[in-house]
Amino acid sequence: MVALKIYDTAARSKVDFKPLVEGKISIYVCGLTVYDLPHIGHARTFVVFDVFRRFLKKLGFDVLFVRNHTDIDDKIIRRSREEGTTPEELASRMIDALHDDMASIDVEQADIEPRVTQHIPDIIAFIQKLFDNGYAYQAGGDVYFRVAAFKDYGKLSHRNLDEMINGVRIEVNEAKEAAGDFALWKGELSEDKPGWDSPWGRGRPGWHIECSCMSTKYLTPSFDIHGGGRDLIFPHHENEIAQAKGAQEGDFARHWMHVGMVEINGEKMSHSLKNFWTVRDISKQVHPEALRYFFLTTHYRNNINFSHDTIHEATQRITSLYRTLDAADRLCAQSLAKDPSLTADENIVSENVDAFVEAMADDLNTPKALAIMAQCARMANDIIDARGKKKPEQIRALLGYRKALQNMGDYCGLFTRAPEKALLELRDYAVKRLNLDVSQIEKLIAERTQARADKNWAVSDEIRDKLAEMGVQILDRPEGTTWQVS
Repeated sequence: MVALKIYDTAARSKVDFKPLVEGKISIYVCGLTVYDLPHIGHARTFVVFDVFRRFLKKLGFDVLFVRNHTDIDDKIIRRSREEGTTPEELASRMIDALHDDMASIDVEQADIEPRVTQHIPDIIAFIQKLFDNGYAYQAGGDVYFRVAAFKDYGKLSHRNLDEMINGVRIEVNEAKEAAGDFALWKGELSEDKPGWDSPWGRGRPGWHIECSCMSTKYLTPSFDIHGGGRDLIFPHHENEIAQAKGAQEGDFARHWMHVGMVEINGEKMSHSLKNFWTVRDISKQVHPEALRYFFLTTHYRNNINFSHDTIHEATQRITSLYRTLDAADRLCAQSLAKDPSLTADENIVSENVDAFVEAMADDLNTPKALAIMAQCARMANDIIDARGKKKPEQIRALLGYRKALQNMGDYCGLFTRAPEKALLELRDYAVKRLNLDVSQIEKLIAERTQARADKNWAVSDEIRDKLAEMGVQILDRPEGTTWQVS
């Protein structure tokens, strides 16, 4: 099996990855606090781990993938009151919307998707272990984690406690033993707030405890990889480690993977700058495979700039790749009809796919992998565009490049559609974005077809130029004329 390397945030370097159990990989990724629709920053993290999961499964690993839903939180309570509904109803509706939005961009659901409110007894028992081991204490109605008792605190984020306290907003509470101690259980004195009975009074879990509890419940106290956005390194993931290791034996997460942020036109995405895009907004304007391709153009650990130009380029590239696949299918179908014995050159397949896999196995180096994919497509296009009758060895080579491209797509979730269908979808997105009149386009094409039949080349060229000004490219094929947005 291929040698895997991942960049481990705690180690601050690439490490050779070997799973705890041979042939099996366990992954936990922090999900969303479900008070609103997911945005493209969330989408990037979801797509990255969707690609990673697909890649591992394609390599032959049995992958157990867990991603949680935070379905009780101050933001959820506040939003539900604004909408005149309950936190439970709002969270359930947002989880359904999350599933719909991620499905719209070809992201598969996790194998297990636990919700906080369904694990309250587990969380209470987990906090009790922290009491038993000297890491938890009660202050009024709240329960806190005693950070000073955990000697390895800060090893993930590589900061000392003073730096961490200065770097985040610390809840002011004179009852706490230390400023950096964080909440495990929040006492709810108000009767109108949702809560659960516990040994420390009525209340609800703090934010961090849920992931320590649910990850170890489903993946055991030691599992392979914990992931999430880079903004979660501190305090969330640092606190998860402290809780998990304070409550039980085991390594907790052996490796940590973190995804960079999404910037909009070079600026950090935020509500205050009004540059906030939901997945639902984007999926109406950008084809899901174009969005996936866009996310893969930058290494997952780096920030990525979302702009009109970058998404347009990604759309052009995925369209070009699908055109290559479509043209290869048409040409190969003609040749196979005459000689069904023609098969793909497997040396070409293995050479290209092996290079692609090697790039992906090197800490998911998708920019390099896409470059290999592009080179493979160029070699296929050289054969497609070559003049004259194609020789059998050319068709075998083309079949090899076609098969290699499809295999590469399988590793990362691209080329999930039949090429002809994908090109029509991509065209439809472009038509909507440019507000083109399809009936007018088809009318002009019909007029051009008649002009060509009448050998009126001047009119034919005039119509072609008019369509080009509209952004429409004509494709004359033996079976008829089709068009695409250029």
